[in-house]
Amino acid sequence: MSQFMQIDIHVTPFFETPFEKRFPHLVELFRRLSFGEALKKDPSFYDLIDTLATLFEHPDTPPELKDVMGPYVTQLKKLKEQAREHLLARRLDELDQMLYKIEDQFEDLEGAL
Repeated sequence: MSQFMQIDIHVTPFFETPFEKRFPHLVELFRRLSFGEALKKDPSFYDLIDTLATLFEHPDTPPELKDVMGPYVTQLKKLKEQAREHLLARRLDELDQMLYKIEDQFEDLEGAL
C-alpha cells in the first residue's frame, strides 16, 4: 500500500428526478423522525441503508412503522453486505445487480409507506 495515496471506490447517487419528488414518503419518514439531515448530504441508497437501519432501531420510531419497515430493512442490510463484498472484490457486474435489487427494495418501501 502506498504511503501517501489510497484507492477510493464508492457508490454515488444518480437521480434523474430529485430524490424528494421520487420518494416523498421516505423523505417524510426521515424528516418526521428527525433524520432529515441525512438527506442533505445527497446520499446514495447504498449509504442510506445504514441510516434507515438506525431509524428502524431508534426508540422513538413508532411500532406500526417498524412493522412496515422491518422486512425491508432486513433485506436491505443483507443486500448491502453482498454489494460490499462485490465492491471490495471489484466484481462490478455483480455489484451492479445488487444495486438494482437495493433500488427495488427502496421503491417497494416507498410504496408500503
